[in-house]
Amino acid sequence: MRHLLIAVVAAASTVASAQLATAADMPVKAPPPVYAPPSVYNWTGFYAGAHIGYMWGRTRVEEDGVVTEGGAPTDGVIGGVLAGYNWQYRQFVFGLEGDFGWTNAHGTGAQSIIIITQAPNAYDFNWTNHVRGRLGYAADRWLFFIAGGLAVADFDFHEGATTTTIVPPVGVGGTYVGWSIGGGVEYAFTQNLLGRIEYLYEDFGQKNYVGASGDPYRVSLTANTVRGALAWKF
Repeated sequence: MRHLLIAVVAAASTVASAQLATAADMPVKAPPPVYAPPSVYNWTGFYAGAHIGYMWGRTRVEEDGVVTEGGAPTDGVIGGVLAGYNWQYRQFVFGLEGDFGWTNAHGTGAQSIIIITQAPNAYDFNWTNHVRGRLGYAADRWLFFIAGGLAVADFDFHEGATTTTIVPPVGVGGTYVGWSIGGGVEYAFTQNLLGRIEYLYEDFGQKNYVGASGDPYRVSLTANTVRGALAWKF
């Protein structure tokens, strides 16, 4: 019985040794590769660039308290420069931006009811300027944003000549200060190059003038602008 037990133990040891040797001879399977997740674009930083677009302006004129122009078209191309700073927190982007644009936006008022005595008024935007806060939502390289703040415009009002008294047109320039609001979408083509398209509604406020014959005028300005921009993020 003793000899049988020793034989069984020896056989079990031999089988175990053979299994261990076979396992040792098997190739070790390499762990699966670890892939780093793709980097997410970060919008934080300074940027500067240029913009170009088209402005559909409207000029409202009251003469002696009577509306003589409800909204004369004062349209033209606008282009200029912009700069700002973005700060990103998770998916939210906060920013402050300023821009300056030159424009050839021009308008002519409707012919006066008394067509013999007065020619139409003329209206000219010279430049516009904005200082706006921005709030956006980032989806990697896409940024969807709204923006609003201060709007400033340099504008010339030319009173139509009165032919009966042969008075030349009065051209009075002025700086209008109001507000703007809008929004758009921005895309990061590279780590530094940004592209944008946006819409702005601008209310530049109003100013009072005195015409050549002493009549008081009140001129109000509004505009709708669509523009594109390219900027370099530092």
